[in-house]
Amino acid sequence: MATTKIRSSSIEDGQVANADLSATVAVTGGQIADNAVTLAKMAGGTDGNLITYDASGDPAYVATGAATNILTSNGAGAAPTFQAAAAGFDSIALLSTQTASTSASVNFDNTLITSTYKTYEFKYMNVVGSADGVQLMIQFSDDNGSNFDSNHTGPFTTHYTGAGASGLTYDAAQDSVSDDYHKLGTDQSWDAGDSMGGRVTIQNPSSTSFITTYQGESSYISHHGTMYTYSTFIGGLWDSLAAVNYVRFKMSSGNLVTGTFQLWGYK
Repeated sequence: MATTKIRSSSIEDGQVANADLSATVAVTGGQIADNAVTLAKMAGGTDGNLITYDASGDPAYVATGAATNILTSNGAGAAPTFQAAAAGFDSIALLSTQTASTSASVNFDNTLITSTYKTYEFKYMNVVGSADGVQLMIQFSDDNGSNFDSNHTGPFTTHYTGAGASGLTYDAAQDSVSDDYHKLGTDQSWDAGDSMGGRVTIQNPSSTSFITTYQGESSYISHHGTMYTYSTFIGGLWDSLAAVNYVRFKMSSGNLVTGTFQLWGYK
């Protein structure tokens, strides 16, 4: 309802001419143009509140929740409410995505690798190095990247198939034995269109009661004249009770030309 004092008798099609606010004139929804009511014309409210409808179908507020609350439906006929996340809601989280661009390395530091998650998984895709045959490697640090100690020990197994041959090989030459790295592949091709993808999973790196263990697999194309598809499988340990809080990916020489690296956490 709009209150209007009529100074003339001209009320046509919902328009009131020469009017002062005094008397009551009914204004229906059809007499308000679409998009005519702006935010500035709405009554003020509380920052963080949302607008809903109550049981009578009238506009109402959803009260602001606490930080980290999620908006939860209460079913038909009831307004939604902000509530604490259910147990396990954040048990899996994408913590970081980094893209290499002629980079010396890609690093995940102690703001990401903490005791919050028990298992961390690194996924990498479309990785390309600056020279054929140069291996992608992973390194661990317990002092946020200041040092990479020679604690990696683990085997290296490759399955390959192609026009020339196929086979499964335990490649002792690529093993890590008390090294400051673990190789994730061998004989990679970085020709146009070729790249590498895979993942590495690390168990409870923040523990100081257990040695950190990890596993990984990758797939890529060899750089030999005859094309081979390689699948590499690694498993290893970082022989120290210190907490791992920094992980680096780098090539054995040269740069990471391209590549996307993700870090996922699992509680």
